[in-house]
Amino acid sequence: MARFVRYQLPAYLWALLIFLSSAMPTKSFELFGINYPWASKVVHVLFYFFLCFFLNRAIRHQQMSPFLARFSLPVGIVLCLLFGAADEVHQMYVASRHPRVTDVLLDLAGASLMAATLWIWERFQSLRRERIPS
Repeated sequence: MARFVRYQLPAYLWALLIFLSSAMPTKSFELFGINYPWASKVVHVLFYFFLCFFLNRAIRHQQMSPFLARFSLPVGIVLCLLFGAADEVHQMYVASRHPRVTDVLLDLAGASLMAATLWIWERFQSLRRERIPS
C-alpha cells in the first residue's frame, strides 16, 4: 500500500486534476486571472510535462512487469498521448470547450520534454557513477 501511495497515487491524482480542469468551461480560466490567448497552450504543455514525470515514476516502480519498468519513458509518452486524446474527446461534451488536434500535439510535446529531461538526467547520473572510483 505504501508503494502505491508513494508512486502510483500521484499519477492518478494528476490525471484527475487534468480531467477536472478540462471539464471546466473556458471562461473559468478568467477566474484565476488567466486571460492571455496562449495561456491554455502553456497549461497543456505543463500538465502533460508533469503527468509524464508521475507516470514514469509509477511505471518504473511497479513490480508486475519488468519490461514496462525498463521502458518507462516511452510507455509514459504513449500513455500521455492516449490520455490527451481521450481528454480532447471528453471536451466535446463540455460547454464552450472544443477538441483540437493541436492540443493533443501540445500534450505530446510536454510529455516528450519531460521524457527527454529524464533521459538526459539518467545519462548524466550513469556517467557520474562511472567516474566515481569504488
